[in-house]
Amino acid sequence: MKKRLFTALFALTLLFTLCACGGSPSPVETAAPTPTPAPAAPSLESVLPGSNLTAATPAPVETPDEEVNPLVEAAMACIGEDVSVLYKAIGEPADSSYASSCLNPGVGEDGELYYDGFYVATYREGERETVRDVIVDAG
Repeated sequence: MKKRLFTALFALTLLFTLCACGGSPSPVETAAPTPTPAPAAPSLESVLPGSNLTAATPAPVETPDEEVNPLVEAAMACIGEDVSVLYKAIGEPADSSYASSCLNPGVGEDGELYYDGFYVATYREGERETVRDVIVDAG
């Protein structure tokens, strides 16, 4: 009997507790939520290693007004040709160097033919030497 009486009193207490606030609830003024902008998609520059580094001096910008060395242009025209075509176009190099090829070890040789202000990369296999690229010195 005590349990029933205690349970009934407890239920009444809860009922009065919930109703005690009474009154009509006042409407709460809520502002419309402001949408937060989505973060920008990462660019390739922002995810590359070192992209958070700033350069001390800006990189030089090539201007189209710069005159290109005519020998460099003639050498570029020989890319893919035999080195004899290069020699006929611009003459013999001041110096040259050769090493075992990185792409075809033990088969051919990579060469560098040095001219004034640029060098020509070649590939030599047997008696045939082919012009691969022309690299202008930065200095």
